[in-house]
Amino acid sequence: MAKLLLCHPVFLSLSPEEQASASPYFPLGLLYLASYVRDNGHEVAIFDGTFEADETSFARRLAAEQPDAVGIAALLPNRDIALRLAATARDAGVPVIFGGPDATKYPWRYLAFPQVDVVVHHEGELTITRLLDLLDAGQFNRETFVQELGIAYRDECGDPVVNPPRPNIENLDELPLPARDLIDMDRYLDTWRETNGYSSLTVSTARG
Repeated sequence: MAKLLLCHPVFLSLSPEEQASASPYFPLGLLYLASYVRDNGHEVAIFDGTFEADETSFARRLAAEQPDAVGIAALLPNRDIALRLAATARDAGVPVIFGGPDATKYPWRYLAFPQVDVVVHHEGELTITRLLDLLDAGQFNRETFVQELGIAYRDECGDPVVNPPRPNIENLDELPLPARDLIDMDRYLDTWRETNGYSSLTVSTARG
């Protein structure tokens, strides 16, 4: 069993616009991913930066969790923050796996940074679980990456290699419910109630 620390690199404290709107959305994609990984035999925790004071809280969480790998979901607006957090993980000797829409579209851009070991492109549940299986077996290396669908990595010359995507999950109903127990859901709901007078939960019904 490998331990994965997933990271949501969004900080309201660093975004005056988001602070003003006070309508944060919880990281639904990471919650689905965490639930799938957990149901397939690995341990998982989530660092959610939304309500944290600053980026130093990630280093503290990293030290407390002692994960075997860190997975970071990146969107274009938070790319720089995500890469800084990745550097913190790599400085601690922890492999870093990136995913998310921006990393899927531009995997080679992320692989230009030494703190990024692997990029998972397109759907992540099956692929990141497979990477954790390899990590647990001591086979998290270029030799095995060659055969793995849905990832991008650097070859022995440091050049990016983008493998073909893994087939999509055909029936989303087969996915477990999102692991909302891994983040402070009450904080999200209370913030929405205070700002908007109501709160809500989201689910994913389609992809693509």
